[in-house]
Amino acid sequence: MSEVTEDRYADFYTRQLASPTLARIYREVYGDDHPEELRPFGFVTRTDLARFADLLALRPGELLVDVGCGRGGPGVSLARGAGARLLGLDPVESAVRGARELSVTLGLPEARFEIGGFTETGLGDASCDAVLSVDALWMVWNKRAAFAEMARILRPGGRLVFSTWEPGYLDHAKMLVRAGFTVTAKEEAHRWLERQLEVYRLVLQEADTLREELGPGAPVLLAEARDTPATLPDTPRYIIAATL
Repeated sequence: MSEVTEDRYADFYTRQLASPTLARIYREVYGDDHPEELRPFGFVTRTDLARFADLLALRPGELLVDVGCGRGGPGVSLARGAGARLLGLDPVESAVRGARELSVTLGLPEARFEIGGFTETGLGDASCDAVLSVDALWMVWNKRAAFAEMARILRPGGRLVFSTWEPGYLDHAKMLVRAGFTVTAKEEAHRWLERQLEVYRLVLQEADTLREELGPGAPVLLAEARDTPATLPDTPRYIIAATL
């Protein structure tokens, strides 16, 4: 199998920006904490981004690699704010195309976006200063291989910061230690559960409209909104940071 469960969000990324209803749902649930200008798909907030910035501690000219970057907005925002360089990697071609367009709109046209992922970045040993991943690691089957790849591409002293959901049978901190990292932070994201559940409730409430707006991109979103809520109380969304 591929390193991710499947490229099931490819059609969604192609159609995401054609859905005013989905954009309205996120605005309604997150209010001013929603970084709408970044066009994110998922649950990243301005509060999350501020915490990512603190933990990454990027310096001008450093290279940030955003793995599973999607449309790329969070990585662009963080790199632009710090004067860092950015390389985004994602296995979904439509997401990479969207990231290239969005980086120009957001004022970071020199950012690069390529096809790639957690276990096969295509980067050299010790070639980057920091790695970011926002809500993408949960899709990776072989997380040990992913952390080994992050350790390989980071320079000594490099920082890894990511957000993800952690079911009871997983312990990301222990896997990071085995890969050679020192874990520096592991904390639940601010108000993540109540807001994620509300997004899903509204998605299902607007299912017919979303089918019209998203076309072939709708089924994966609706399945997520239907199947995920029951698992969330036992699957906290963490922000985790580690250094090499």
